[in-house]
Amino acid sequence: MLTMAILSAVTFLVVGAFHFAILSRVASRLDKSDMSAGSHHFLLLGTIGLLHVFEAAVYTVAFRLGQSWGLGGFKTDGPLTFMDVYYFSVVNYTTLGLGDIYPSGHLRFLAGIESLEGFLLLSCSASYLFAMAKQRIKD
Repeated sequence: MLTMAILSAVTFLVVGAFHFAILSRVASRLDKSDMSAGSHHFLLLGTIGLLHVFEAAVYTVAFRLGQSWGLGGFKTDGPLTFMDVYYFSVVNYTTLGLGDIYPSGHLRFLAGIESLEGFLLLSCSASYLFAMAKQRIKD
């Protein structure tokens, strides 16, 4: 259990730090740029979308690492591929939780941490986009 707690904490911190570093850097560069508002919004939305896709991939790697360390597995109907675990990670990160693939053993703990962080980071991104749109309306 200690190994899973450490893996979960490291993954949580890496994903969170990466999210805020990228979002801060993109925001500061966009504020200094002379791009049109449409290009500005398109670039920001694309960056945030890719950011969340990448963050789910980081959790996928953590799940596979936990599996290789014998910390749990996944229950599914057929053989498990990397894309199956990535699919689970995206569904879990977005807190949909469809349940067609689900973790067992200590990987369930990592799944809970991923759902929590996904909810927090998606909410932060949505809040940031709302603030940017509100600022653009004022300008």
